[in-house]
Amino acid sequence: MQEVRRPEEGTITDEAIEKLKGRIGIERPRLEPPFEFACVDALRNYARGIGDINPFYRDPEYARSTRVGKFVAHPTFMLYMGVSDKKELSEEDVRRSGGRGDPLAGVHAFYAGHDLEWFQYICEGDRLKVKGGLGNVEVKSSRMGGRAVHETHELVFWNQRGELVGVSRQLLIRVERSAARSRGRYMNLDVPHRYTPEELARIEADYEREYIRGSEPRFWEDVEVGEEMVPLVKGPYTVTAYICYCEATGPRNAFHRAHSDAYRYRKEHPRAFPPNDYGFPDTVARVHWDREMARRAGLPETYDFGGERVAWMEHAVTNWMGDDGFLRRLQVRILGFCFVGDTTWIGGRVTRKWIEHGERFVELDLWADNQRGERTTTATAWVLLPSREAGPVKLPARVPDNISIFA
Repeated sequence: MQEVRRPEEGTITDEAIEKLKGRIGIERPRLEPPFEFACVDALRNYARGIGDINPFYRDPEYARSTRVGKFVAHPTFMLYMGVSDKKELSEEDVRRSGGRGDPLAGVHAFYAGHDLEWFQYICEGDRLKVKGGLGNVEVKSSRMGGRAVHETHELVFWNQRGELVGVSRQLLIRVERSAARSRGRYMNLDVPHRYTPEELARIEADYEREYIRGSEPRFWEDVEVGEEMVPLVKGPYTVTAYICYCEATGPRNAFHRAHSDAYRYRKEHPRAFPPNDYGFPDTVARVHWDREMARRAGLPETYDFGGERVAWMEHAVTNWMGDDGFLRRLQVRILGFCFVGDTTWIGGRVTRKWIEHGERFVELDLWADNQRGERTTTATAWVLLPSREAGPVKLPARVPDNISIFA
């Protein structure tokens, strides 16, 4: 049966794709990040919002007593900072972009992956500058909704001292909502999951077993290829957990707006606010808490935010590496959804270790499985560890060539 397209839903056309490709390499202004400064409250609340109890990210006094000597941010907090020097698009930018609006307005964007690199800590009091925009566009087929557009968005971050802090490469997959509904790939899932007392007891036991390396250094020489991490559990996932994440990351999404602010943004981007069941407009971001909107996107239930999943994978790595380690790179691939009611177990294994330009690297392969036995996420992490022979990790980390077209 052919799915009826709603008036507010967009289509993927050759013309729209060409307009999108015209935006590659054009710096986009970023003027109102959720956090302009890395203040104590913001850093601590971010850890709370992703469910991390590690004192290194929650207790400023503890953090200042470590070798680092400062209260520092979770690495993924970087994504919610950064003000650009560029204040507006030029007329040439607009011409090359095919206009100011999104060429794929009304086409759903699924958060599909993230490649992140870090070279320096984000410390209490830091203010980040950012430069970025669309890095690449590819057209592929999707099992979920037929023709799909893969967009890679790049951001490069510097601190107030001009030091390169990190690079972000986010993958979004754009799929027509009507096509996703017609395929109904996920609609036969029995969600939310109904847990037995025994299943809940297992989850709670795994929470009790959570291992935080903390102040005990994990020396590079002591790491063995093949050794496994203690699994980290997240869930059962609730809308409350999503709210905690939103509180921790601020209005990170352009569609998270209220009242007069939402009204004025909606005038410019009407397809971003389709009417709800009651007939008045509301943000497309409500797929994360409104089941009816999730079903419009071809899904049986509301689900987590992709950045939240990335933060979970990072949390597993920071638990493992301890206070003296430094997360140098994290490549996350989101393979499926974490629906409300799902529980996620994150595991990992050391796959290699090496020395490059004096830096002691360890590579971890990570995975995330749910209670149905589905693998929803995989990741690869590079960690710099202290050495018995060479001493502590030295920062800033070495920067490779060609990290971004915006660097």
